[in-house]
Amino acid sequence: MQPRKILSIMVAAATLLPFSYAAVASAQDLDRDRDQLKTQQQLQDRDKLQTKDKLQTKDQLKEKDQIKEQERTRERERMREHMQTERPDKPQHERPERGGGGGRH
Repeated sequence: MQPRKILSIMVAAATLLPFSYAAVASAQDLDRDRDQLKTQQQLQDRDKLQTKDKLQTKDQLKEKDQIKEQERTRERERMREHMQTERPDKPQHERPERGGGGGRH
């Protein structure tokens, strides 16, 4: 090749080179921005899921506490009923008289 052709090709390549770098760099920037948006959306979705899970967990804990309290109330009622059935018909101060002649009158 002639030196002038080589020189003109080199000048043309050197002139177009910054534009190709700029195009590649802007494409990379767009890819990076798109990736960042995806990451942000994924984080937001995960935060929403965690918040939802926390609310469900709180609701489940409240339900469990309510069930436990109901069980305690039932147990207390059973104990009261049991104590009432175990009590004698007569109060303790009315004891039956003992038979036999050994005591004072």
